[in-house]
This record gives sequence, structure tokens and C-alpha cells, in this order.
Amino acid sequence: MAEYESIHGTKVKYVSSDPTLNSSTEGQVWYNSTSGANKALVQIKAWSSGGNANTGGYGAAGAGTQTAGLIFGRTAPVTGATEEYNGNSWTEQNDLNTARRYTAGFGTQTAAVAVGGGSSTAKVGDSEEYNGSSWTEGNNLNTARQGAAAAGILTAGLVFGGNVNPPTPNSALAETYDGTSYSEVNDLNTARRFLGGAGTQTAALAFGGFGVSDPAKIQTESWDGSSWTTLANINISKAAGGGTGTQTHALFFAGNPGNTTTSTEWDGSSWTSTPSLSTGRGYLAGVGTASAAFGATGYISGTPTPQRTQTEEYNSTLQAGTRAVWASGGNLNTARRAIGSAINATQTAGLAFGGTPPPNGNDVSEEYNGSSWSEGNNLNTARTGGAGAGTQTSGLGFGGESSGSNTADTEEYNGTSWSEQNNLSTARAALGGAGTQTAGLAFGGVNPSPARTNITEEYGGTSWTSGGNLPTVKSNQAGAGQQGSALSFGGTTGSSDYLATTEEYDGSSWTSGGNMNTARLNLAGCGSQIAGLAFGGFAPGNTGATELYDGSSWTTSPISLATARRQISGLGTQTSALAFGGYGPVDSSSTEEWTGPSLAVTASTLTTS
Repeated sequence: MAEYESIHGTKVKYVSSDPTLNSSTEGQVWYNSTSGANKALVQIKAWSSGGNANTGGYGAAGAGTQTAGLIFGRTAPVTGATEEYNGNSWTEQNDLNTARRYTAGFGTQTAAVAVGGGSSTAKVGDSEEYNGSSWTEGNNLNTARQGAAAAGILTAGLVFGGNVNPPTPNSALAETYDGTSYSEVNDLNTARRFLGGAGTQTAALAFGGFGVSDPAKIQTESWDGSSWTTLANINISKAAGGGTGTQTHALFFAGNPGNTTTSTEWDGSSWTSTPSLSTGRGYLAGVGTASAAFGATGYISGTPTPQRTQTEEYNSTLQAGTRAVWASGGNLNTARRAIGSAINATQTAGLAFGGTPPPNGNDVSEEYNGSSWSEGNNLNTARTGGAGAGTQTSGLGFGGESSGSNTADTEEYNGTSWSEQNNLSTARAALGGAGTQTAGLAFGGVNPSPARTNITEEYGGTSWTSGGNLPTVKSNQAGAGQQGSALSFGGTTGSSDYLATTEEYDGSSWTSGGNMNTARLNLAGCGSQIAGLAFGGFAPGNTGATELYDGSSWTTSPISLATARRQISGLGTQTSALAFGGYGPVDSSSTEEWTGPSLAVTASTLTTS
């Protein structure tokens, strides 16, 4: 057996602690004398389950990335169904104008092209462009076909191969797209259909597929913008699989024969087997890169024809992922709903105050230490439906309903006791809050019931001044962030509606952000304007849905609260939050601790077998 030194050129390092773990360390082996173990840094490659598509079938095409993907068209029956993927779940969009199957696709989630395909009776050359909400007809392919592959973006695409009308069903034809029309270019060396494709208009890769003979299933060709060159064969013979990536790094997975689960990776010169999918299928949509891809829908044999809705995600990374989780924390001493919170406090040093019951609010104040709540000194003014800002030792409480009327009362907390401060200019309840004790923000709310307001006020440490109004009169929303970079999301206008809207505040005015995936009111939130967290609420019906905001869009977490509830309260950050109280179906004392998803580079311990 060869020694490590003869292979790698150096001896195994003897160290007392692991070296810095990054891409430069990949493939290295060392002995950690402290742990007494041989260790190495290796690439982690695996498929995992994603959210199911809303419409099953096979013969769909795709575009975009793993966390902003798009699939369109499929059968059976033939449909123009279009869905967007956010990395967790699928949302239905407007259908293609021409229902079809075995379509080719390229571009992004908000700028895609669907080209070619087949109806139930004929192949088509139709080309349509997607703008993020709807499809528009464009100029057709020069040659109608189905089962072609594609590469590139909306303004610079490439379509190649496919199945044309008899007597020459397998095609070698290639056409470029400039955003307006298609032009014929040099043909593939091997005519084929249901092949895989990757890359750009000037640097593409074609692989696998059905040809006149089986060798087409293993053949690889590269395109340099003018001609095709035959490269090394695929190590796994297949067609009708998912293809993603670039000319120098591609992935080919699932497909036929046998509705296989196999997956193989191209490194620019050769193909190497990678981990298999869980669900075997053919004629599926493949989207993303060779390091972060997904395969969705597909076909398996059977009568009647089974329809696949499953999505599987592929990741190749040095980082080991930790899934998000809601875990049980210590219960509140007093079960209640509509509690105020120091929204920027931490999971291990939280502050909760007020809430319902008693009938007109209470004055109870509690502190959380990471495992249990303890009662502190009470509020001076009992209330429910108030908002808060700051931290456990420097908190701010304002607004709410007290003794059956809206209040403008403001109080500061110093870690021991509450002190009265100057009131809000506008008394209100069910409002949103953000910021710190010396730079707080109050927005929206009920004043008086059932009227809503869009008024925003800024607190400077002693008094409140007017800020820019919300664009929508609303209440029962959640807030997050700081006075100069806040979020308002969800709520109601009071017309039996449930809002999904998000507004961002820059210190003077509000602008629209991305909508939540679940419209709701009486929810909780925390975090920052570019890393927000929303959870719980009424949608209608109590929900435990949890969503993460990245500064432009919300992603639904596959992990929801253990106890769905409305009029819930929260605090913390997007990666470390606290949810407590609420109603569902009785006043709750339940506390849940959120740990967000994370990635970390970790070394593997080498063992013998």
C-alpha cells in the first residue's frame, strides 16, 4: 500500500490543534495530538429532501438557482403549469401561454425562457419569456422540437439537440437566442434527444441523451461559441436526466434507463460518480449549479402513470449544515397573550411585560435567563397589546390598551424597575415597535378601536417626535430592527384581511419590501432589516409558520413553532430568538427557543474499517 508521503509529497503533519479550515486546507491530512486522531478536510456531497411541487408530472423544464428556481410545463396531462421555488417551498405562478411537455429552459427565476416542447399531438417551436410573474410570446425556434437541452440567459441563450418530426427524430441542430430571435449555428457532432445541458451561450456542455445507438448516452461535447468538440465519455450511461452547472463543472442526475437514482459530476475533463438521489425517476427538471442544485417532478413506470412531485436538493460543500429548530424553553410564570417585549434583547436575557388577562391588561414583568422566567418589578401602568424595544437591562415599553382605553404611556426599564417617561403623541394599541431605549420606533396600531393608524413616532431617550407615516393604515403587525433601519410586516387594515406586506424604514420614510409567504396578523418578529424573523400569528387559524427575511424576500422555514398561536410575542435575532405567550386555543405560558440554520467548516476524523 502506498504511503501518504509518496502520494501527497509531504508527511502527515503532527499538530496540537486543527489548522484553519478553508478551501486551501481541503484534501490535507493531519494528526491532532490533543484529540489523538488523524483528521482531514473533505468535501461533503449529499442529496436531501426539499418541498414537494404543487403539480406533479414529468417533462418539465427549469431555470434559476437552488434557492430561486423555476419549473414550467409537464405532463400528464399536458400543462403549462409554472412554479417558483425559494429553497424550501413551491408557489404557483401564471401558466405558459402554450401548454407543453419536454420543453427546454434557460435563464433565471425572474428572466427565463421556455422554448420548444410538445403538445399531446405535435412538437412546437414556441418560445416564451418569463418576467417573474407572467409569460409573453416571442419569436419561435427555426426548427420545432422537444427534448432539447439549453444553456445561457434570457438575452444570450443556446438550444441544442432534441426530437424533431420524422423521418429524422434525433436532431443535432443548435440555435442561439439574442433575446429577440433564434439563429442557426453549427450542429452537435452526435444527434440526440433528452440530453443534458449546462453553461452559457459561448461556453456550453452537452451530455448523454437518446441517439441512434446507446453510445449517445455516454457522450460529452463542449461548445466554444462556434463549434462542438467531443470530450471524455460519461461514466454512467443515461438520458432524460437533470443537468446543471457550467462547461467546466456540471452535474447529471437521475434519468433513464430504469428511472435511476445515480448522479455524476464533470470536473472539466472527466466524470465521477457522486451520491445518489433517494427517488429514482426520469424526465425531471434540473436547476442550479454543480455545487447547489435541485431536481423536481419526474416520471416512474407504472399503470396509471405515477406523477412525481418530489424535490431533492444537491449540495457539495466544505461546510456542514445545522438545521433550524424550535426547542422548548421554560414557561412564563403568568400565561397571557399580547405581551410587550424588549424586541432587541437576547435569547438568554429576555424581557416580557404586560399582556392579557386580566380583562384590561396586567402589569406583570418577567426576565428570561436562557432556561427560566423570573418575576421582576411590575410596570407602573398595566396594559395589553403594547410594543417594546431595547434589551433586558435597558428596555422600553409603550402604547397598548389599559383599563379599556388606548394608552400613550411610555416606560423605561433599567434591569430592576420601570420609570414613567413622556407619552407617545398618539395613544394606540396593537402597534409595532423596534429600536433601543434611547432610539425607539412606534408605528401603526389601533386608535381607537376599530380605527387603524399609519402614524410613526421616534423616541430619542426623553420624548417622541413624528416620523414618516406607513404607506398602509394597519395594526396587529410585527416589527424588527432599529430606529433607522426597521421592518414592519403582516397585520391587518381592519377589513377582515390578512396582510403579507413588508415595509422598510430608513429613518425618515417607509418603502415596500418583499411579501411574506404566509399572510397573517397577530404575529411576532425580531432580528434586523436585512436578517428578520417572523413566526406565529393568525392566517386565518392559528399558525406556527416561520419565515426568514434577507433584506429583499422571505423564505419559509421547514421548521414551524411546536405550538401554533396568535397574539404571540418574541425577541432576539434571526439566528437566536425567543417566542413566548400567545393564544391557541387558550392563553399560553409556553416558551420556544429558535436556533437558525447555520453552516460551519468542520474536519472529519479518519477511522479504519
